[in-house]
Amino acid sequence: MESPAISETDRERPPAAPAEGLPFDPLLRAGAQGRATGFNAIPEIIDLDRYPLHQPGSPRIDALLREGRATLEQDALFSLPGFVRPEAAAFMAAEIEARLPMACRVQAERIAYYSDGKDWPAGHARSVTHLSRYHQVLNHQISNNSPLRRLYCWEPLREFLRRLMGYETFYRSECPHLALTAKVAGDGDTDGWHFDGNDVVFSVVLKEPEQGGRFEYFPNIRTDKDENYEAVAAAFAGRRSGLRSARLAAGDLNVFQGDHTLHRVSPVEGNRKRVVGLFCYDRAPGTNFGEPYVEELRRQMPGASRPG
Repeated sequence: MESPAISETDRERPPAAPAEGLPFDPLLRAGAQGRATGFNAIPEIIDLDRYPLHQPGSPRIDALLREGRATLEQDALFSLPGFVRPEAAAFMAAEIEARLPMACRVQAERIAYYSDGKDWPAGHARSVTHLSRYHQVLNHQISNNSPLRRLYCWEPLREFLRRLMGYETFYRSECPHLALTAKVAGDGDTDGWHFDGNDVVFSVVLKEPEQGGRFEYFPNIRTDKDENYEAVAAAFAGRRSGLRSARLAAGDLNVFQGDHTLHRVSPVEGNRKRVVGLFCYDRAPGTNFGEPYVEELRRQMPGASRPG
């Protein structure tokens, strides 16, 4: 197949030379007429003065990596406050909210665990259900020139996260549905108590609600050897001991290890929505999500027929 032609007006101006000793990244270039337009340049999106991810090996980045690893080990959540500039976060939130008419609407009672195929008795931690209710904008619904996608595809971010997690390999997902997504929660929406099926989640908060929408979690409440069902059941019953509650702010980049950490998003209150972008990576190349999960998403799309 032939490549599409590029008109003279579409061609980029020659980029400025990169700083000595640093690899050139094309997304650091300025936009038309020497200035960024529509957040099409990384310095317009990320506060590179605080977070110079394009300078791997610098003292600031090495310090961030040390801090992040130590924080994740103890707390399971590592946040980079103000990573995304306020104007860029607001732009991306509005872009996502404009896609709500085509978004999935999740509304279901779910258990906190991935199914193990066993029949657990009523009242057991593995059988208790929790309400999840929110909109989800899928990868193919986010435009290719979106600054949220530009952020997700920025190579220094991927490399920073790889080094933070200590992975030898680390690839962006190729799933057309779930590689890049966004969750939008309005008044009364929530993401109920659960454990994640993967070991780490990367997110960026684009908009905060007026009230509620707090990220609540019990760090490392279980291990590979001990499910600690008694403590999990107590958490479901309202136990507060050991609970941590974070009001994640717009612009924060968050790294969260939720496979052993019970967590939820408390109900949103008010007319202002909570908007969060989610970035999917994997240690294996070419990953896609399973068809049963994708089929469930299709049933939640506007206009889809639902059973019953």
